Amino acid sequence: MKRYNLLTILAASAALFMTSCSGNADKSEKTDPRADPANEVIEKATQTPAVTAIKADGQIPPADGKLIVLDFNATWCGPCRQFAPNFESVAAKYSDRASFYSVDVDQNPRLAAQFNVQSIPTVVYIKPDGSTSSTMGYMDAPQFESAVAARLN
Repeated sequence: MKRYNLLTILAASAALFMTSCSGNADKSEKTDPRADPANEVIEKATQTPAVTAIKADGQIPPADGKLIVLDFNATWCGPCRQFAPNFESVAAKYSDRASFYSVDVDQNPRLAAQFNVQSIPTVVYIKPDGSTSSTMGYMDAPQFESAVAARLN
């Protein structure tokens, strides 16, 4: 009789444990922002209109006397994804004085080669006189804003 009670208690405990574990797994999937397709729409909707993505094998449009700022990045690059909001915020601030473009190196290998991009993120600055300079690696918003402001003067 004791053996039957012990087996019943163990079976009930195992069932309770399995139920609680599967409940946690469902919750973690629902709270994972990558698992919720609604978040993808929100991310796309909040992109800054001051930044233009250059499509596959695209070309850089003329800037009409403005500084051109190119962000060379890739979707799989962690530092690139961290830098993107900084790029967008500075682009929104300086959109009247510079043109900002996002260039995915996987879609635009020709542009990446043209500007000798060896690592990402890389930002290339093209002044109206045609001279270029670049910065490599992640920059926080104040660093990037300072880099843009220096090239505008």
